Amino acid sequence: MEDHSDDIKRWLIRRGVPHFIDGYAPTTDIWTRSSPLLLIAYIAGGFNALDLQHWSLRKNLLASAAVALVLAAGWAITNVARRRSFFARPDVIGVPELATFVIGPAVPSAIFTQWGDVAKSIIEGLIILAIIFVLTSYAVFALLGWAIRRSAAQFGSLLGLVARALPLLLLFTAFIFMSTEIWQVAGTSVGPVYPLTLSIFFLLGTVFVLSRIPMLTRGLSTFDDWATVQALVADTPASDIVGLPEDGVPAAAPLSRRQRLNVAMVAVFSQSLQITFVSLLLSAFYVVFGLLAISETTAALWTGLHDVHVLLTWHFGGRTLVITEPLLRVAGFLGAFTGMYFTVVLSTDATYRDEFAEDVGPEIRQALAVRVAYLWHRAHPGMRSDDHPE
Repeated sequence: MEDHSDDIKRWLIRRGVPHFIDGYAPTTDIWTRSSPLLLIAYIAGGFNALDLQHWSLRKNLLASAAVALVLAAGWAITNVARRRSFFARPDVIGVPELATFVIGPAVPSAIFTQWGDVAKSIIEGLIILAIIFVLTSYAVFALLGWAIRRSAAQFGSLLGLVARALPLLLLFTAFIFMSTEIWQVAGTSVGPVYPLTLSIFFLLGTVFVLSRIPMLTRGLSTFDDWATVQALVADTPASDIVGLPEDGVPAAAPLSRRQRLNVAMVAVFSQSLQITFVSLLLSAFYVVFGLLAISETTAALWTGLHDVHVLLTWHFGGRTLVITEPLLRVAGFLGAFTGMYFTVVLSTDATYRDEFAEDVGPEIRQALAVRVAYLWHRAHPGMRSDDHPE
């Protein structure tokens, strides 16, 4: 008997929809897939206890040995508690393993009474867990690879849209770029305030794109008959499933919230890459334009700063050209603003919207068809490839 579930799972993960997998669980699917990253982060976190600047080489080496011993002991104790061999790679990663990952690297710092490093190790561990969970849970890297391929396929239509929208956009943003207000607001913004300001444009664009997803995906998860499902899964691992019904209307469990989010991510990732490309393109344009047109004196006058931080100086044509920190901040601000504007353009341009829907829609519908076949296969485990009639 041959079970095709593993091949289908890998296919769903590569397509960026791992939450279509039945029983997809953090303990056996998400954390176990990221165990090499967890191990590296676990070891690196423990070495926060070292003090390369103030300790001698001998003391750092002795501390390194102590850190390695403590980390190994934490790993072994967790495995013993789980009734595994001392240094076995866990096949299930749950609360004990994750608690060890967060607390274990802080123990060496506590031994050396470095309480600031204890807090730092615990906070870093929690942040790393959150990042790994999102990246692994939603197969972000696989989804990013798919989005790059989709964007490359749509590059021609994207350039056509950019050519239509960019002249008016450049005219509008050029007036903003040459105003002292934008230099005083964006050019002097420092610390976390600047990225938080840019994130407002990102969040507004994301909300607008997500609001269009139900319109894009409406009707994609409904199949009139099993023949439609079989045609859609023909070039996928689900095509090897034996015994799919010939008659009747396919029925699958409604999509959960995470599954709907997975579908939304597939729908917007390709578009997000295109928007990012346009934003970076415009930011680069204003960096070059500012290099040629905005002197250090002008930047200081517009920002009101007495000392403008100059990052790059270039002597050309009898002039001193400079790239200043305020210039990069203003260019980045205009790039983020352009991204939000272009999000609206992509979503409202009828020609591009139809091309995008025709390109992404079939991909989503095929994944949904594979999910229907996969769930039927899970519900009928007796049907295998050797059950073919003679």
